[in-house]
Amino acid sequence: MNDGSWENDTGLVHENTWQNLQNDRLPVTAYIVWSLVEAEFGDDPGTQQGLAYVREFQGQADDPYVLALVANALVAADLDAGNGIQPVTQSVLDRLAGMAIEDGHGAYWNSDVATFIGSEGKTGSIETTALAALALIKADSHPELANAALTSLIQQKDSFGTWYNTQATILALKALIETVRSGAENVDASVTINLNGGQTRTVAVTPENFDVVQLLSFDDVQLGENEVSIDVSGEGNLMFQVTSEFYLPWDKLALYPEIAPSQDLVSIDVTYDRTELTVDDTVGVDVTVRLNEPGARAEWALIDLGIPPGFSVMAEDLNALVAASLDRPPDSEQATIERYELTGRQILVYIGKLSHGEPLSFSYRLQAKYPLVAQTPASNAYDYYNPDVTGEDQPQVLIVNG
Repeated sequence: MNDGSWENDTGLVHENTWQNLQNDRLPVTAYIVWSLVEAEFGDDPGTQQGLAYVREFQGQADDPYVLALVANALVAADLDAGNGIQPVTQSVLDRLAGMAIEDGHGAYWNSDVATFIGSEGKTGSIETTALAALALIKADSHPELANAALTSLIQQKDSFGTWYNTQATILALKALIETVRSGAENVDASVTINLNGGQTRTVAVTPENFDVVQLLSFDDVQLGENEVSIDVSGEGNLMFQVTSEFYLPWDKLALYPEIAPSQDLVSIDVTYDRTELTVDDTVGVDVTVRLNEPGARAEWALIDLGIPPGFSVMAEDLNALVAASLDRPPDSEQATIERYELTGRQILVYIGKLSHGEPLSFSYRLQAKYPLVAQTPASNAYDYYNPDVTGEDQPQVLIVNG
């Protein structure tokens, strides 16, 4: 635009919620300016014009996510110019700090709009918190609040060592790496981890590998309580996470409601037209997925369908479903099957435009290859960018006769 701004693209996953912003060009412009400065195009006339727009209209950023993007653009530009943090940037950082929600030793930011990639709820909060923490750390502003934000990010890490989706993970890691980068040259530590006084693992953390996530696993876990001890010798401040996983039969799940999957937000029903067949026979599989919350919409959803051992997928059925979706008019609001992937144990189906009141139903076939009694893996469905919006269907048993 002539005023140095970039327009918000239409048709993307965040568009509906960004209509509520006072200025929907501001976050786009801030994001692009931040990227250009970080890519060493800070002196480019276009970048400078965009930066002037961000400075002029920063007061219209009234949502924490937008303000965090503005803060990162201004901080990056000030540091690139080498003149220290300027008053307008500091005022943005102060406003951002005032929007923080403090909770015990942690702090976080919630947003009322979807992020660029469509994250809302928990993952949207993680992205916003990571952006806010990154800006505060780079500017060396509100250090206690920045540390509290990092604490919240660490607490939100999932059992796989990530933060639920790709963008949230990238931003959280950027914030965490930034906070240790300045002291990396002083890191020289040996970390010893012991489980129940038995298995022991030792890792060295040095300036060369301080930003590498190191995963250690133990297999001599005992029933009941287990004790993990961590001893550090040397220099440096280190972060760690301890997770565990276990097997629980589905028929025992009802005894543990605190870990039972919630079906409140998403329902997935997978049914087989028969459960007993012979080798080379096919079995039809019917799938229905619903968003249960009124007004809910997932621009992109993922369905994970378990493939029972000893069965092959009739891929022509899935190809036909994708082709049928491609034939629909571009303005159709019906849920679409965009593509699928086959792995050894699952079918991953990528869904577009899933909304409440418009359940998606489709069918495909499996062919029995061997005589056996097989239990299907569990199937689940979730909002791709907000994986806490999820549902699961329990395994089923199929009998194949010779």
